Amino acid sequence: MPKRLPGHDIRTNDREERLPFRERILCSVADAETASGISRSQLYLEMKAGRLEFAKRGSRRLVRVASLLKLLGT
Repeated sequence: MPKRLPGHDIRTNDREERLPFRERILCSVADAETASGISRSQLYLEMKAGRLEFAKRGSRRLVRVASLLKLLGT
């Protein structure tokens, strides 16, 4: 585990540092679930059907936010 310097926070995922959801290019499936209210399993079904675009980074799937917003009709 890296050493922490006094006054420095090593976390990079603080909410204050994140872009507003609509401005993000990709989001995790968990973030898409929270933002949309659509269940995780339904999101995967939408990806499989081609109605929800995603990118794969290794074994991880990242949802394209613009595609999610389009699916939601917003």
